[in-house]
Amino acid sequence: MKKYLVMGTLAMASMFTQAGISQVSGAKIQIIEFYGNQFTITLDKPHTSKGCGHPGNNVVAIDTSKEPGATHYSALLAIWMADKSVAMRITDDLCSGDRPTLLNWSAH
Repeated sequence: MKKYLVMGTLAMASMFTQAGISQVSGAKIQIIEFYGNQFTITLDKPHTSKGCGHPGNNVVAIDTSKEPGATHYSALLAIWMADKSVAMRITDDLCSGDRPTLLNWSAH
């Protein structure tokens, strides 16, 4: 019974992560722009998010007025300065202005 429960949970998680979520891997941060509490990251690779209305699909936004955006802010600046690549998961179910929102990321 546990086997079916785990498989069912994984199948549901897979369906959930695909709805409104896009990904990009091996991207480099090109530009960081600030608009009040929001900062926008422009990447050198596109993601598939198109739900927020921004004409380019290589931007993501983070709200630095609350967590996790405040923590992401300084870490992403360090990654940009070190010229490291990032992998990001982005949602267009939550928009910051006309930009999709960063969910999580890793550097490599």
